[in-house]
Amino acid sequence: MSHIIKFSVHRDPQTDQSAQPTYHVRQDNYCTADKGELMESVRLHSAMRPEHLEMALSVLEKEIADFLLTNRRLHIDGLGTFYLKLGFREQTDEYGQPVKAHFTDPAAITGHDVKIDTIGFRPDQSFLKRLSTDIGTGFENMTGRGHVGHSAHYTDKQFMQRLDSYLKEHRYVTRHRLIDDFGLSDYMARKWLDRLTTSPMNRLRMEKMGNTLTYWPNE
Repeated sequence: MSHIIKFSVHRDPQTDQSAQPTYHVRQDNYCTADKGELMESVRLHSAMRPEHLEMALSVLEKEIADFLLTNRRLHIDGLGTFYLKLGFREQTDEYGQPVKAHFTDPAAITGHDVKIDTIGFRPDQSFLKRLSTDIGTGFENMTGRGHVGHSAHYTDKQFMQRLDSYLKEHRYVTRHRLIDDFGLSDYMARKWLDRLTTSPMNRLRMEKMGNTLTYWPNE
């Protein structure tokens, strides 16, 4: 089966040692498949019954979490290794507003300052090889040869107007929605979210839904 992987070219924020601009490529993801689509694909391409897959996924989700919470990485042969990534909880400034944690003394760090940021995944080489050696796989430059993709540019007023309109319809926003629906690069999406959750304006508050960070109006 042949595949065409779509990518875009973007300029790096920093230049190289000779002050020349450098570039990187990113896969263009237009949508995210869900469990229902996975189960339908399994039904079409294997003898496994979808209800058995759903049960297996539910058990696997619980078991992975249990392994990670008992200070163990989990390696699944042929797939890869799951592990926890830790970070610091938000602190508050003199005005009671949330700010990123900042420590200058390691002795000041306690367990109360630490949180689980996300789950990391390191694929097995055999899994990567399965992707990279797929016969017929090609790559298509969606920005066009010689062109560079850019993040959409908004003034503060334009961005807030669009965000307010989006939140009225969807209630909350995620980083991926800023990328897909607002036309932002990953870097700019993170920059806007950081600004709106840590600045004195503090327009958004962050909540975790499963493994996804969601951002809600700070009412």
